[in-house]
Order: sequence, then C-alpha cells, then structure tokens
Amino acid sequence: MRVSEYDAFGPWVYMIDEDHPLPSLFAPCVENPEAYRMLFKIPRNIERRKATPDMDLYDHVVGVDADTIRIWSRKEKSVESVAIPLREVTGVRLYQRFLQGICTVYSQTGQTSVGYNTASSEVLWQFLELLRAEYPAEATAPAGLPEGAGPREETAEIWLYNQMRDLRERGIAFHLDACQPCWSAVKTGRHFPWTKPEEFAGTLYLHNEREFLLLRSGKPEKKGEQKYSAEFTSVPWTALRGVSVTESTDYEDCVLVDFQLPGGTLRTELPSANLDALRFLKELASCVHP
Repeated sequence: MRVSEYDAFGPWVYMIDEDHPLPSLFAPCVENPEAYRMLFKIPRNIERRKATPDMDLYDHVVGVDADTIRIWSRKEKSVESVAIPLREVTGVRLYQRFLQGICTVYSQTGQTSVGYNTASSEVLWQFLELLRAEYPAEATAPAGLPEGAGPREETAEIWLYNQMRDLRERGIAFHLDACQPCWSAVKTGRHFPWTKPEEFAGTLYLHNEREFLLLRSGKPEKKGEQKYSAEFTSVPWTALRGVSVTESTDYEDCVLVDFQLPGGTLRTELPSANLDALRFLKELASCVHP
C-alpha cells in the first residue's frame, strides 16, 4: 500500500517501486526508472521528529542499469549526478559503525561514497553483490600467488572471525591468507611515560579466484573508532596494479602495505613482528604487476 513520502520517512533505504516512488526532487533526473536492474533511495540523516512534509527527505538515489552505475545527490534544491561505467569499477567497500554506514565505489577516476543507516545494510549488500557479479567471470588471480595453508581461522579475534562467518553465510568464497589482530604503535621519537600508543585496525587478508578481499575491524573514519566498526573491501584481481610493503617512518616497528588501484591506493598496517603476514604480503607484491 502506497504511503506518502513523509509518512514513510525514517532511516530506511527503500527500493524504488509503486509503494516507494522516486522523490519529487529526483524524479525529473531519472529517465526510464523501470530500465534499472536496481534503483533505491537513501534518506537524509535527520531525526524523524525533525522531518516535515515540505522537506526534501532523501539525499541520494542510486541505480544500476545494463552497463552503468548512476548516483544522484541532493545539493540544497538541486541534484548532482555521477555516472560510473561498470567496466571501470575497480572495487567496492562497505564500512559500518553502529548506525553509520558508508558505501564506497572505486573506479578508474577515483572513488565515490554515499552514507546510509545500517538499519538498511541489506540493501547495500545487494548493491555490492550486483557490482561484484560484474567482475570478470574467469579466474584472474595472478600467477605465482602464494598457495600456503594460511593461518587457522580460529586464531582470528572474535570480531574478525564473525565477519568471516557472515561472508560465508552470504555465499562469498574465500581463502584466508594472513591475519593481523588489532594492535597499537607509538609514534617515532615519543618515549614519554604518558605517551598513549595509537590503535590500528585488525585485518584479515583473503582471496578467491576473481578478487582480493580485505576484512577490517574497520579502518577508522575517525581516530579511535576501529573497536566498534567493521569494513569489507572487494577488489577484482584485474584492478590490482601493484602492492608495496614499506617500513613506516611515523610509527615504531610498523609496516605499511599499499594496494595500488587505477584511481587510488588502499592502505593497511601491521607490526614488523608479524612475520607470517609479512611473508605473504611480500610474496603477493612479487607476483602482482601493472
């Protein structure tokens, strides 16, 4: 049963259908909405009690048609749009912390992000799965990829272990290559008794034949958030241009791992003492070429 946009408004992301039509601000911009394989609207991040019938209540409309992702965003009383050809997608990421969610699409020219309420995370997972399905169907893992047994999954801290369980429940195949629990490091040159070490996210390095995967407990959007967040990143092997492993000049006994994509770089960190993870990442770096 169709209800008014105001009465339906809340933290939920809605698929566009007869009951939940395009917001009036966006309707003139979206031609042939029936042609989209997926089309949904993301509400403004405001409390329900502050919404009024005369407000534009949605910040984004996101659609995927046969060959393009289109993201329309509200800018005051106007709409800006971004179009990303599916063939240029170089990765996708879902970050969640309590009710805050951020979906990022990496492409040849950079990255585009939209925020959402995690009460509707299932819709964003469907979006992510649709984009992952567009990766090359054939096996594209690099020749020489380390094929060791990897760490036992039971050794992962519970926060990361639960993320692996959730991936399996979604039918996502993976092999666990390396594991780094949450950890702390002190900035170089700071040895005072009152110096507080900075916390870094835990990371699981995974892969399957079509993609390289990162599970993090999550890379913090703000300092100190990683204990309560989760992050999933998927990169098709065809988009990974290189991997570099270098010692940090800012933190003691810290190694930086950069994954180069056509439109940017993903970074993870681990302590120098994690020799098993370092060995895998250096072997990975040696077999990934531009």
